[in-house]
Amino acid sequence: MATPNRFIFTLCAVSAISSGCASSGGDGAPATVASTTSSSSSGVTTLRTYKETTLANGLKVLFLPDSTLPALSMGLLVKSGSSSDPAGRSGLSSLVADLLDQGTKRRNANQIAEDLGRMGASFGASVDYDYSYLSLSGLSVSAPALLSNFAEIATGPSFPDAEISRIRKQTLASIERGLDNPRNVAELGTLTAVFGQHPYGQSVSGSMKTVAALSKKDVIQHYLRFYRPNNSILVVVGKFDSEFEKKVETTFGSWAKRDVPAQNLATPKMSEGLRIRVVEKAGLTQAQIRFASVGIKRQDDDFLALRVANTILGGAFASRLNDKIRKELGLTYSISSNFDSRMERGPFVISTFTKIESIDSVVSETLKLYKVFVEKGVTSDELNRARGYLKGIFPQAIETSDKLGFNLVLLRLYGIPDRYLTHYLRELDDLSVSDINSAIRRHMKPENLAIVVHAPKEAADKLKAMSPQFEVVPVNSLQ
Repeated sequence: MATPNRFIFTLCAVSAISSGCASSGGDGAPATVASTTSSSSSGVTTLRTYKETTLANGLKVLFLPDSTLPALSMGLLVKSGSSSDPAGRSGLSSLVADLLDQGTKRRNANQIAEDLGRMGASFGASVDYDYSYLSLSGLSVSAPALLSNFAEIATGPSFPDAEISRIRKQTLASIERGLDNPRNVAELGTLTAVFGQHPYGQSVSGSMKTVAALSKKDVIQHYLRFYRPNNSILVVVGKFDSEFEKKVETTFGSWAKRDVPAQNLATPKMSEGLRIRVVEKAGLTQAQIRFASVGIKRQDDDFLALRVANTILGGAFASRLNDKIRKELGLTYSISSNFDSRMERGPFVISTFTKIESIDSVVSETLKLYKVFVEKGVTSDELNRARGYLKGIFPQAIETSDKLGFNLVLLRLYGIPDRYLTHYLRELDDLSVSDINSAIRRHMKPENLAIVVHAPKEAADKLKAMSPQFEVVPVNSLQ
């Protein structure tokens, strides 16, 4: 199952998290702003007009009109993702999302697919660690039918036994196939190496063992527990009028409110020292390598500073890691770094691959570069280049109404004000070299890393000398 566009998701939270300003709207009263396409000389970006309201059942609704195309889309964000899966039931949120359009009280899966097909409509559902997201898009001429279909799928799934069995088998087959994908294996090995038994240490899709154990009771209980209007945000984007707005409010206003259990995630802790995990598989000619640690929350005040720092380290093609490890040393075709910041502290990961013979060289050279980066920090020239790059890609996050709508919903999920979007450019300009380097020293710890290598066991033996915390695990241990 694909997750929502991660580029949009990551870029969206950058400035808002660091702004520390009061939220606009969100009190039940409509909130409006102007247009997404321009920014003033002061560095303040204006946004398209939108309306925000909260229904009596607790559902927050955003209406974002756009008449440039005869199209309409709706998105529903449920503020519960895979991190809400019970212990031993990882993959439950994903299974529930996959089943939503596989039958309701009125129609079966084939009837739903045929009805959507006749309208040229497309439904999708995906799950992230912090949320689940449903979407439906089509032509605005079919607006009433799109609304009724979306509401029926989101609020009235029936979870037929046959569909649960079918989707569960498909999921198990996908998990099994994933163990033949070196990149996927490296990601799985990194999850558990960094987060252990924390919910962030489990795959969104679950494992062979946990998915096989999921029952219809699990599915129904999870849906009833979390798919509630007071745990959701709805966004409507496209060509519609005030009458349609009323229909949306009436249709979703009948969705029953229910107490939602608090999801108190523990703060992930990073183990001290350098730890090396080899996920062995014979016959590989290339090795996947990850350097990972616990990063930051999305609401961390240093988010924007670390976004800039990461761009300089490995978040863009013109970066230190790429210039040194790829261009100068020729040890890999690709190397990058990324902060995936979430409701709690998500991972910071440097990702690369190399030929088997170069594993120890890539590990030692990457570690050396990372340590120098933290010790000496960035330069003013690097800051200026990174600032220009981030300003250049910023419009992509809000260039369409659909992207803006998704970003506005995510801002509300994380409790981040719209000022993130409007003042993003100004806040980039306000960052100094000192700000960046202070954030680096606070959050980036090269002495506390999990290094995960997916390769034949004998190819990684040279790494033993680098750390007493060295382990070799078989691929099937990740099932």
